[in-house]
Amino acid sequence: LIELLVVIAIIAVISAVAVPQFASWNKERSTKNSAEKIKDLVISINSQVQRGLYGFVQFTIIPKKGGSYVFETNGMLMSNLATNISETDDWYKMSVRCKNDATFWNHLGASKDRPEVRSLEIDNVKLSIDQTSGVCFSKDGSWFSSFGDLADGEKNIEGFYICGDMKKDCPTPDVEGEKIKFLYELSWSRFGNITLEKWDDNRKTWVAQ
Repeated sequence: LIELLVVIAIIAVISAVAVPQFASWNKERSTKNSAEKIKDLVISINSQVQRGLYGFVQFTIIPKKGGSYVFETNGMLMSNLATNISETDDWYKMSVRCKNDATFWNHLGASKDRPEVRSLEIDNVKLSIDQTSGVCFSKDGSWFSSFGDLADGEKNIEGFYICGDMKKDCPTPDVEGEKIKFLYELSWSRFGNITLEKWDDNRKTWVAQ
């Protein structure tokens, strides 16, 4: 009986140490997997405009009730882009050319009928995005634009945070003394250079993924 109690005690001690570490590892792996899926979606749609299939493309984030997010990509054919540039009033304004309007785009990720544009729903992460937001790319960067939380007036915000803590808003690294876990930043340039970085809380720096 004593030996049995000793074995149970050893198992309890090992479990007390191992289970939280495993849970943390599993959460980190899950968050990273979701961040990489989102990054792949942006890279995929940007590659379509770079190779000339589309003249103008959009990556959109749609927050849903219950905490999930829908990510969609849309494409505009070269012929439609030329028409919009010549006939659309105030095309030079970001709010006009990068809008969340299904009738504005030729191919929609939400329709799921073309492999070049896609739709993805993720429910295990939280973003620094509170409203429907998006970013639009053109091949040479001339029509780069955004809307929602990714725009500040006519100024583009080139990225957002992805975090694994669903209980509160995504923290930012500039909060002194705050312990940050499972935090990623997905960013881009007007020419579509996509970067995914993870915050290393021990070294207080971003690490490319």
